[in-house]
Amino acid sequence: MLPNSSLGIGMGKGGFNLIPFKSLGNPLSPGFFINVGGNILLFLPFGLVLPLKLYKIDRMQIVTLIGLSLSIMIECIQLTMPNRWTDINDVILNTLGTYIGFRLFSKFRLAYILK
Repeated sequence: MLPNSSLGIGMGKGGFNLIPFKSLGNPLSPGFFINVGGNILLFLPFGLVLPLKLYKIDRMQIVTLIGLSLSIMIECIQLTMPNRWTDINDVILNTLGTYIGFRLFSKFRLAYILK
């Protein structure tokens, strides 16, 4: 949430983007991989750990919806910060990270049950 010049985060004027995939940039640039990979990796543990800690939350749709909701809340908080961007791409990528995390949980759970 705080500005970080080494990552180029929060150094300029903030704003918002509601057009999916518009602000991702050149797919061959390092910034693209940091943005896309970072947002996915940030929420991957959430999708993996949530069903481990809360046993009743063990369906893909529920876990993914909770990840989506958390990401939207974070982006709404960033609306109030002058140096931060609120970006629909972050919501999409964070939700994807939650989904991938849950898929990993499902694979580990299946391997454990079959063992």
